[in-house]
Amino acid sequence: MINRRKFLLSATAAISAPLLPAAAESAEKSPPMTEGGVEYSTFSGAELEAVPGICGECPSHCAIIGYSDEGQLVKVEGNPSSIRNLGRICSKGQAGMTKVYDPDRLLQPMHRTGKRGEGKWQTISWEAAIEQIRERLARLRDQGKPERFLFQHGWISSSAEKLIGGIFMPAFGSASILDQRCNSLSARRVAQQLTWGGALDSPDLERARLVVNFGSNLLEADTNMVALARRLTLSQVDRRMKMVTFDVRLSNTAAKSDQWVPVKPGTDLAVILAMCHQLVADEGYRGAGERFLEFCQVSEQATATVEEKIAHLRAHLESYTPEWAQQVSGVDAELIRRLSAEIVDSGPTCFLSSRGATARYNGVETERALMLLAALSGNINNPGGRSEAVLPEWQFPQGPEDRQPARRLGFLGNEERGARLQMFDAGDNVLKRIKEVGERPELYLWYHHNPLFANADTGAMRKIMKDESLLPFTVAVSSVYDESAALADLILPDTTPLECFGIELGISPNRIAEYSLRQPMVAPQGEARDFVDVCCELGEKLGLNIGFSSHEAFVEAACKETPVVKRKARGFRGLTKSGVWHDKKLQPQFNAHQVEVPGDLLQGETVLFDEVTGVYWDWRLAGVTDPAAAERQGYSGTAGAGRGYLGQRIGDKVYRGFAPGQLDKSGYLELYSPILAAAGLPGLPSYQAIPSHQQLEPGQFMLSTFKVNVQTSSATGNAAWLSEIHHDSEVWINPLSAAEQGVTEGSRISLRSAVGEVEAVARLTQGIMPGAIAISIHSGRWEGGRYASDQRTPQAIDDRHHDAYKWWQGVGVHPNDLIADSTEPVAGQQCWMDTVVSLSAKSG
Repeated sequence: MINRRKFLLSATAAISAPLLPAAAESAEKSPPMTEGGVEYSTFSGAELEAVPGICGECPSHCAIIGYSDEGQLVKVEGNPSSIRNLGRICSKGQAGMTKVYDPDRLLQPMHRTGKRGEGKWQTISWEAAIEQIRERLARLRDQGKPERFLFQHGWISSSAEKLIGGIFMPAFGSASILDQRCNSLSARRVAQQLTWGGALDSPDLERARLVVNFGSNLLEADTNMVALARRLTLSQVDRRMKMVTFDVRLSNTAAKSDQWVPVKPGTDLAVILAMCHQLVADEGYRGAGERFLEFCQVSEQATATVEEKIAHLRAHLESYTPEWAQQVSGVDAELIRRLSAEIVDSGPTCFLSSRGATARYNGVETERALMLLAALSGNINNPGGRSEAVLPEWQFPQGPEDRQPARRLGFLGNEERGARLQMFDAGDNVLKRIKEVGERPELYLWYHHNPLFANADTGAMRKIMKDESLLPFTVAVSSVYDESAALADLILPDTTPLECFGIELGISPNRIAEYSLRQPMVAPQGEARDFVDVCCELGEKLGLNIGFSSHEAFVEAACKETPVVKRKARGFRGLTKSGVWHDKKLQPQFNAHQVEVPGDLLQGETVLFDEVTGVYWDWRLAGVTDPAAAERQGYSGTAGAGRGYLGQRIGDKVYRGFAPGQLDKSGYLELYSPILAAAGLPGLPSYQAIPSHQQLEPGQFMLSTFKVNVQTSSATGNAAWLSEIHHDSEVWINPLSAAEQGVTEGSRISLRSAVGEVEAVARLTQGIMPGAIAISIHSGRWEGGRYASDQRTPQAIDDRHHDAYKWWQGVGVHPNDLIADSTEPVAGQQCWMDTVVSLSAKSG
């Protein structure tokens, strides 16, 4: 084994000496190098045990390999066989192993002994913890109130969601299930459901010539960040792809763009509509856009000609001129004209968006307008454009068929918060609704979620979670003693993603589905258990017909039920060895909407043709019991008709089109939405101003929040390597704005909103629009362990090494202390980016 000193000496000699012929001949005969997959011990030189899996530190779910040295996990890297993340992972993925050995980690179940929030706990056995839950669940079932078991989760594996939410909860009889999508994604997803039916989009960055980005910090934070960031940077370097980013702030993505265009908060919609106006005015839609409009609905008349569609769009967009957009957004009118022309001339253009543009009051309209811009330029489902996502088609076991219909707490759903479409439940304000409505869950359990830290109006959330009259019994399932766990009645120590099984549905940017599998890389620390296994045990003790004894058994069954995995990937055993698999014979597919539907599929006795929409649909597949009523009411008038969608007639042919998702839309790309029009909202994308931004007083600023590349919300604060890099939060403010308020670099400032007040440190930078301020969402922790909050946990380990490692001071501020519960009117998206705060310098 070569040591460091010998290596440096040999390297120095190699640099100073010429390459001799013998050495050159030897180099030519050397075996080719391989890319990853093998690692050796620093101490013994022995090859380490390599176990493939899936990262769980953010929603990207990258394929990884973990290396263990005598049972100790020592390194995590990307799986070189992955065609999704291309063998690379980010800093969060590499630091995931530090969470396994976190000195403040929860390793045993704990039961509260004092008042909520006092921090008094008693360590108990798993048997006692499970019995507490079983007893309460059995009582609810016997009382005929199973819906009073409320289960809420954050980002969890697809297999965990299927087994817990799809089998365990229904078997118990409760449909009271919430996720976190209203915290970040529901506006975009609802807009895309309304437009093309699919809930997810996937940009083709490998073939795009131009990227136009509205509010996405793709190089630091995205639900498919590593896979997209790799392709973005490779295309920028290798193919000289150009990117223009519109953002309030000079994010790292904006900084790596060819042009950053500062835009007034909440006015991206105005810029997009002006670009649409310009494409129509200059006839930039000619060619690809004109052909694509055949598949679009742009007015009440679904079957209008392309000429009629253009005329309707021209009239609708007439007032949205670049000059108008300049007045609204601050973006130069000539820049809008130039970029609109470049979209037409550059070749394939990819349009990006994210929470910077859509986590707002006008979020749904902004995303719908971006779909209009992509459609007019012919950049949907094309190589280099924005396409419907390709995911692995896993077949999960469905559980018993003889279960009774599950019941749900009555106040769950977006209609209680004013949203027009009940698609994604408003999990972010469930606690406030529990207080306001009066219907109480008897058992509230959250899993891989931190509702107190993640929700808006933190002060109000804290009071509710402490109130035992509102929440009689609460259970936190977490590997971390975080802010919410500290206010629970019972804590169950969970595994980290590197210690359990799981299946994920990762989007494939190259449009070839990749199948991957998570498995334990090391044994769970202490008494930590995979919560899916706990649910299986609970099901057995309650006498429920779950059908599986463990998460592993469920994953193995899914491998058997998924034909391509069983036949070609060698099933469960094959994936545990390789970690990933894809069909190497497949080629990327585009323009799926142009696929013609076979005629024999449209000839069945249960198939109907709807004259109004041009849709062929099967009333039996739609679950209709009265076919005469279905024929009389038509496709649009029959609830659930979208489940029976077969194809869309356009001209004299029937195409796959844009099949409906959760909404009963037609097979057109519905730029004009009959669903929104029926709800009294604009059918075509129209401008909506942010109400809170209209009457700003002196000293008031528009607050934006942002994510950084080394943290994931509140999920990674206890990772030492990450918090060493990002542990504080400064307030970004433009020097012009700062001078008006008497604020200097590094000075302490006060921020006050309608719901709270915080003190922070000012960072003066030209990288933010005047009149706006920005704060990272990750800081301001008051629990989570010594690395996250400078506070030890009840099960903390005293260790000099860990104590000495933490050299930094300060934890920053939490912007959710300032942000009120505020609802986007269509999807129920929490409006994270619309808060107005008063800023003042602190004396002294």
